[in-house]
Amino acid sequence: MNAPAPVSARLHDVAVLLPCVGLLLLMPPFIGLFSPRLTLLGIPLLVFYVFGVWAVLIVLTAVLARRLDPPEPARDADPPDLPPA
Repeated sequence: MNAPAPVSARLHDVAVLLPCVGLLLLMPPFIGLFSPRLTLLGIPLLVFYVFGVWAVLIVLTAVLARRLDPPEPARDADPPDLPPA
């Protein structure tokens, strides 16, 4: 039987830092960089920034979740053949 590979410490550290970085990127000092009345296609640049950061955080979280929790190996439907007792 193969035991699942342990999660590396570096990957665990990334999982801890990702919400912190996301929170930092959505704090007022960073959002303030996009608050001038600049628009892109008639939509304020602030909206693109907030939803862009949000989307990137979701994608990175999904990728990280897959790497942190590998799927269990498929089990055979048939039980192994046992010798007669």
